Amino acid sequence: MPTLPSRRAVLKLGTASVLIGSASLVSAASGIETTIDPAGLSDRQRTPLGLYLAPGEAHAALRGDPEILFVDVRDPIEISFVGHPAGLDKIIPLGIVTHQIDPNSGQYRMANNPNVVAEFDDLLASKGKSRDAAIFVTCRSGARSAVATRMLSAAGYSNVWNLIEGFEGDKDANGVRALNGWRNAGLPWGYHLEPGVAWMRPE
Repeated sequence: MPTLPSRRAVLKLGTASVLIGSASLVSAASGIETTIDPAGLSDRQRTPLGLYLAPGEAHAALRGDPEILFVDVRDPIEISFVGHPAGLDKIIPLGIVTHQIDPNSGQYRMANNPNVVAEFDDLLASKGKSRDAAIFVTCRSGARSAVATRMLSAAGYSNVWNLIEGFEGDKDANGVRALNGWRNAGLPWGYHLEPGVAWMRPE
């Protein structure tokens, strides 16, 4: 089982998988660069802010600037069993799994987390940051993180980046998430959560 170093240690790690192509399509005012062409994204991955990163690009940016916030919006139970990227600042789930089965999908239903924006606000406050701070948002494959980014954009956030491949990436011909994503890129990940990162259900 992989073990996770601290956030600061992660940002000092070097890996061949984080090299970014020389042709950068977007360079934000914050200096964050990406090679992602929005025209090649699906509607489920697009956001009003138009800020997108591949996992390797996100890891490189986090190494270069420890002030960037990194949030995973998957369900905490999913994260416990599947793992998560190293260096997360917080888990803020978009939805929480229930014990009810959806007869159409054959999977457990999800209940929406009504406090997503408020929990991001709390994270910003704890770090002494405002809604224009750089935030990287990830999920399994870039769809839920896009939903969260749209919510944040509507609330006035202006510098939120969607990790379009997410943690597990896209499915291959056999239905296995092995094509891309943070974990498949060989970037640091594990199961252990640093203090303060785990999501706690409100009392």
